Amino acid sequence: MLTHAVSVFASAEKSVGVLVATDSSLVHKISILEVRRLYLGLPSSNGLIKETVVNLADPVAYKNFLKNVMHMTDNGYRRKIVKRIFRQGGRKVNEIQDFSEIVSYLEEHPYAVSFMDEETARKTKAIKVVQVLW
Repeated sequence: MLTHAVSVFASAEKSVGVLVATDSSLVHKISILEVRRLYLGLPSSNGLIKETVVNLADPVAYKNFLKNVMHMTDNGYRRKIVKRIFRQGGRKVNEIQDFSEIVSYLEEHPYAVSFMDEETARKTKAIKVVQVLW
């Protein structure tokens, strides 16, 4: 039984993560460096993405996002955001802990993006996959 639990956890750790937006969004593929900038609260270089949403509804996707995209721990990421806000001003990055709220937020904000595992994104109506992140 323990072996099965370990293999399920290992496969969840290796899930594919994607950047998503609402179906009607004009957001298109951007560089991973640009994704990192956006999730640090810096403005988009092309001006198309106005907001980012941190997906706290899926702890595995969040951990993989921090590890594979941001190259930080949760504490390091939070410190970086706070430092940027105090030094450069600007707004805090949106964090949402409920999956249905993430979908609703994206539908209401066509220039916003979030991340999630690919399987969840493909099953969710009103969301399109913009690009693979990890």
